[in-house]
Amino acid sequence: MRKQAREFLDRVKVQILDAGTWLSLEEREEFYNDLHEWAYGKYEETLLCQEAEMQNYEED
Repeated sequence: MRKQAREFLDRVKVQILDAGTWLSLEEREEFYNDLHEWAYGKYEETLLCQEAEMQNYEED
């Protein structure tokens, strides 16, 4: 991962941890679950794009 992206991610992690501190345990669980679902969805989108690129490469 590029250094700039890593630094950005590190800053976001700190903000996420800060946001979780003022939530109740139940709210924190929901917060982290929502975050997980969103991040995993973006990960899956990336895999689908990668597969499409590979198929296009194989067809050429």
